[in-house]
Amino acid sequence: MAAIKHEDCDCPGRRKPDCAHLTYRVAYRQAGELREVPFKRLEDAESFAIGVERRKDLGARLDPEAGRRVFADVWREWVEAGALEESTKRNYQSVYGNHFGRTFGSMEMADIAPADIERWEAYQRGRGYAENGVNGRKNVLSSVFNYAVTAEIIGRNPCRKVNPHRRAGRPLTPIGDDDIPAMEEVMGIIAEAPKLIRAGFWAMAGCGLRPGEALAISSASMNWDRGILAVDHQVSAYGCQKISGSRRGVKRGTKSRGSGEARRTPVPHSIRQVFNDHVDAFGMWGDRGWFFESPRQNDRHPSYDWFLAQFKVATTAAGTPRYTPKSFRHFFVSEAIHSGIPLFEIAAWVGHRTTRTTELIYGHLVRRSMHQGALVMHNRLGLDLAPLQGSIPLPSLHPSGEAADDQDDAA
Repeated sequence: MAAIKHEDCDCPGRRKPDCAHLTYRVAYRQAGELREVPFKRLEDAESFAIGVERRKDLGARLDPEAGRRVFADVWREWVEAGALEESTKRNYQSVYGNHFGRTFGSMEMADIAPADIERWEAYQRGRGYAENGVNGRKNVLSSVFNYAVTAEIIGRNPCRKVNPHRRAGRPLTPIGDDDIPAMEEVMGIIAEAPKLIRAGFWAMAGCGLRPGEALAISSASMNWDRGILAVDHQVSAYGCQKISGSRRGVKRGTKSRGSGEARRTPVPHSIRQVFNDHVDAFGMWGDRGWFFESPRQNDRHPSYDWFLAQFKVATTAAGTPRYTPKSFRHFFVSEAIHSGIPLFEIAAWVGHRTTRTTELIYGHLVRRSMHQGALVMHNRLGLDLAPLQGSIPLPSLHPSGEAADDQDDAA
């Protein structure tokens, strides 16, 4: 698959739309060779990437030699491909040695079939491993095969429809109207937020971000010209030392997406102005131009727990202590559904893997929107057609000849 990469230039964030740097690169494989083509605009890069995929559909094939690579070789490449800390790499190698090497290590990637995955699962369960452990290791396997598909080493993932972030059997909890704050309540909570992180509260309500994602907004992730935010980092208790300079802080990847994956969400003009005002007041720091800095330490991200504590203080001061940061995401999705935005777009914006997740959580809103849609069409069609009742011929249920004979007989 053609992948679009964005490499940041040295121009200030608000100058980037006018600079001459080719910051977008389309990476793809052709005849087993990795190629990259640079572009200035994202639209041009997307158009080229679509063309690459279309040419493949018209007859291009995967390099058969790539599929002959053994699993052990691709595993090593997958481990090195991400920005992982050495301790994480060691953990992966331990998992490989204990659970994958003996079964898959010497197998060629193109020869690994779904039946092989099923036999491996049965063997794991036969050894007495817990179901959660087996599923977790299968998710790791699926990630390796997904990487191989993206790198055009193989054409399909033999793990089938493995969800790499399944909830261990816990059902999704639908929300009710009481879980969604009104616009006035959202404004009241934001008004009580510390000015240092108030823009993060706006990002949750206006862009549907999770708390950790809101804290990891940077100028590098903002397309100021188009009003689009690339959500590809999050602040957590265990971040990446290479990025943050300490163990606690930001890391690449977000929920349901790994390192290197990003989802995109629209940034309303009013929120862009909030971000601009925040930068004017507090500045930015770090190579990516991070928006939010710890109130206690320079060049450090705010603590995730501190951010949640400040939200709780703000909701209490606003007289709405029942709300949590998730309530702001509920507000965002609710407004989007009521505005008639397609469900698949909303799911992509907030980071749901499929629209099924969105439907399960916000089902009552979806049903309400369907009722509203039916009412709109009734008003549009029913009222307009009312004066014409009796003058619009109904379609015949018989061929034209039979209908004519029936009319003659009736006469």
